Amino acid sequence: MRASISQGLCYWLRATIDPGEVFRALKADPRKASVSFWITFIFSLLYSITPLLLQWSGIRPAIPPWMPLEAERYYLYQPLWTIPWGLATWIMIAGMCHLLAISGREEAAGGQFEDALAVFAIAWVVPSFYFMWIPETLVAPFLGRGTFPVWLEMLRLMVLPVIWQVYLVARGLRTTHQASWARGIAIGLFTYTAFFVMFLAFMR
Repeated sequence: MRASISQGLCYWLRATIDPGEVFRALKADPRKASVSFWITFIFSLLYSITPLLLQWSGIRPAIPPWMPLEAERYYLYQPLWTIPWGLATWIMIAGMCHLLAISGREEAAGGQFEDALAVFAIAWVVPSFYFMWIPETLVAPFLGRGTFPVWLEMLRLMVLPVIWQVYLVARGLRTTHQASWARGIAIGLFTYTAFFVMFLAFMR
């Protein structure tokens, strides 16, 4: 377990600079499923801390929750489902990536579901760590939301992480499933949309 955790953290950091090399290494790594699980689990664990800090600082959800929970206490409850939500989302979106990458393509037979798990773990966690976790956990609770101009917030939330995640999905599936760039980008856009809907349903 320790080896998988440490290797996962190494892949996580290296993917920031050289994702292509990381995807090639994961493709050949017999522990890829375990490693990608720990990448996702650790990030979900970190993200479960975020709402507690937001609650402590008096920040309330920007979008009213649909669940029958008080908005003033929503961030106290969110950590209860953050890790299960993160793992379930990882598995479901990775499954979409895999099925869309192999659909109608005999030459994609070498791509396995475990490869898609590794691809989406990296594609989700790396951009989200920089554009979501750091600002929401280390900046917003102490300086407040609205510290930065609206255009910068939109860039942080709706532009840069989308481009980065779609690129990583396309780059990863090109390595693991021999998907073309066009197919990989299309899969990246589709799965990001699905991911965003799942995120919006439970996270605030």
